[in-house]
Amino acid sequence: MQKENAKAAILRKLYVMKKIGASHTPVVNIQKSFPKHLRGEVNKVIVPELIKDNLLLMRKHNYGFSVSLNPGKIGEIREILIKNFPNDF
Repeated sequence: MQKENAKAAILRKLYVMKKIGASHTPVVNIQKSFPKHLRGEVNKVIVPELIKDNLLLMRKHNYGFSVSLNPGKIGEIREILIKNFPNDF
């Protein structure tokens, strides 16, 4: 799986779940939609890149980390989703 496709899939999942701004979901929930052999890559490579690109916001909790879409970048996120999933958005 290409990194860009995986990034778009993560953004799509969070967008559909309406995890924007203060509404967070644990990183473990993001991994569930990927095949087992790719879950490590999602957690160690792709999610940190999305955080670095400022598309995801991260919060630390006593049970681990959770993420949400950055509401300030929602326009850019929608452009990515339209580009990668033209039939859905």
